[in-house]
Amino acid sequence: MKKKFYVVGIVLMAAVMVGMNAMAAEPLGIGLCAPMSGGAASWGKKAEVGTKFAIDRINAAGGVVPMGEKQARMLKLMEVADDKNDPREGAAIAQRFVDNSKILAMVGPITSTVALAGAPIMNKNGLAMVAIGATAPVYTKAGPYSFRVCPTDEFQGRYIAKWANNQGKWKSYAVIYVNDDFGRGLSEVFIKGLKEAGVPENAVVASEAYLPNDTDFSVQLTKIKNLKSDVLFIAGHYKEGALIARQSRELGLNAQILGTDGIGHPEYIKVAGKAAEGTLYLGYFSLLDKRPYIQKWAADFKKKFNEDPGLVEGLANDCVLVITKAIEVGGANRRGLAMGLSSIGTYTQPVMGALGENKFDENGDTVRDMLIYVVKDGVAVLYQ
Repeated sequence: MKKKFYVVGIVLMAAVMVGMNAMAAEPLGIGLCAPMSGGAASWGKKAEVGTKFAIDRINAAGGVVPMGEKQARMLKLMEVADDKNDPREGAAIAQRFVDNSKILAMVGPITSTVALAGAPIMNKNGLAMVAIGATAPVYTKAGPYSFRVCPTDEFQGRYIAKWANNQGKWKSYAVIYVNDDFGRGLSEVFIKGLKEAGVPENAVVASEAYLPNDTDFSVQLTKIKNLKSDVLFIAGHYKEGALIARQSRELGLNAQILGTDGIGHPEYIKVAGKAAEGTLYLGYFSLLDKRPYIQKWAADFKKKFNEDPGLVEGLANDCVLVITKAIEVGGANRRGLAMGLSSIGTYTQPVMGALGENKFDENGDTVRDMLIYVVKDGVAVLYQ
């Protein structure tokens, strides 16, 4: 249990560090690991914007006073590392960040595949990572230095399966998933969630895989069309998801498309075009949320960039916020910071951010209220 382990450490560390005053000029280093090139580059660039935006706001407000110190210190983004959505790159970046003593914590990665490759290295060497979008349930089981600000695939898969069954509209389901850690895990949880919701096992008529970066899905979609499925659940990312939606309509497959936050991206709608209409997917970020701190954050973002923020910018922003809080309550060192992270939501107050309350359970996971979006007239709106 992370929290029980760390709360004792925080108390002991506080006793030791009282009166200490680190050099005010020394910045508090953060590293960002995200796909800056390749098929998921759009996410990576948004993550960089969200990370830098949060750092700039915190520094403009006076910086961070670490536990045990008296003077504020500024945050500094030490490196933006391109993981290319490749686990080999993710492992190499994890080791590089571990070896850089100026990096106190890592924001990212975005994808489960990369996070699963880097997590063992980070945990072995005691460097905290706060994943932006690594939703595979097993990620945080790597050890006490793994955290995330997004709901897990297990939570999302079960949620949308139960929701779909409750609608009473659909009798048969087909799943198409990307054949990696993320896609396999999400598809399995969705199918399991349907069964738990009371859907007959034979109602899942197909479960078809594709490889990352595939562009032709005609074989899988033709099979699904012939089985006359009412629903097509996409367990994948927005890039391939958009092509799947478009090709399914071209083949005359008119099943209701369902998805999770993996396809919840403006590029899905842009690439899929009219084929995206009616798509239903899970999300947990909305500019319609009227809570003052969310509205203030969104307004500040739009003022600076002349455009509205999106989910990935919000996730990356909140990663920085929880790291900042962890430094305040745990100290400006790697172990203390991890202790601070594990206390958020139980031993210290949740951190209010772009996505609402940020808090961790005993595994380093977060659970958020979910929203259902529908694509209508080329725009994702809240489903009523």
